[in-house]
Amino acid sequence: MRKRREVHELPVGQHLQDHLAVFLNYRTDRESLMTALTPDHLALLQTEARGPLTSNVGEAGGFFATRPGLAGPDVQFHQAPALFYDEGMGPLLEHGFGFGPCLVNPTSRGELTLRSAAPGTAPRIRHNYLATEDDQQTMIAGLRIALDIAGQTALREVTTGEFSVPASDSDADLLDFARRTAQTLYHPTSTCAIGAVVDPQLRVLGLEGLRVADASVMPTVVRGNTNAPTIMIAEKAADLIAADAGISG
Repeated sequence: MRKRREVHELPVGQHLQDHLAVFLNYRTDRESLMTALTPDHLALLQTEARGPLTSNVGEAGGFFATRPGLAGPDVQFHQAPALFYDEGMGPLLEHGFGFGPCLVNPTSRGELTLRSAAPGTAPRIRHNYLATEDDQQTMIAGLRIALDIAGQTALREVTTGEFSVPASDSDADLLDFARRTAQTLYHPTSTCAIGAVVDPQLRVLGLEGLRVADASVMPTVVRGNTNAPTIMIAEKAADLIAADAGISG
């Protein structure tokens, strides 16, 4: 007997949210991760578990509120001890460093939809980055903070030139730079949000035996990296399933 197929009208794929980042890049005459893969550095990693090959690339960071009165920070900074452009895939041909803001509380919304009914077809993803005036102004403010940091003595002393920076600090040039060089931080969320697609128990509305346990259930993207919160969601889902099965911790 063939099982009955159920079709439900749920906003799956809607309200896609992500963290958008923009990096300023500067040249330096100091050693960077470009030359990290040497025999000496490899030996240091293998024998003492230290050295440049232990780097996570995102060596430093911080959170900023770009204006007063916000409920929390609206940009997060990341810094890499190497040039970081073209989503980290740009060739490293000279020493440098990159840093800049990402939007942690974006108001732009995208969508994830199907291209066809063929299961092997890649979906269509529209992020709609910087679609709102609020996101545009926040990114502009974040880039101004980045330019101010770049102008501080500590960085000026190790900077030998510009590699990829805005043409000026005008709103137009900052926004143009963001549109040309921005990249995802790979934190997509909210396409199966609690309240819209799943209930607080992570069960898909209107269906039995189906839960969603990943970052897509977040009603809004968190103000930071999504790895740890997604692990927490998965652990909570495991507890909920165990409780339904009568299995105690």
